[in-house]
Amino acid sequence: MRLIFATFAAIAMMTGAALADPMASFYENTVNVTGADGSERSVLINADGTYTQVAGDESMDGTWEMSDDGQACFASEATAETGPYCVEAVERAVGDNWEMTAPDGSTETASLAEGR
Repeated sequence: MRLIFATFAAIAMMTGAALADPMASFYENTVNVTGADGSERSVLINADGTYTQVAGDESMDGTWEMSDDGQACFASEATAETGPYCVEAVERAVGDNWEMTAPDGSTETASLAEGR
């Protein structure tokens, strides 16, 4: 009986982990990105699969989705010719900093800031 309960408990924990949304911490916060050339932009990611990117006085809306291989892929008018900008979907906390590889192969830095 204990073995059965332990098995069900283990399955429940694995299912919960599999269903966890690695992007959840992004939805009410702002991703600040600095490109290799020093350009800066802010990205506001929404739970409904949309996002807005703001660079200076310009903003652009797009959509994003999770790929089967665990990447978050962002598409907009700007990526129409090159294809979506995909990054590894990793759970982040406010204050985290990380590096990403842009579609052109350059390295960008990102940070997650509290609020919008």
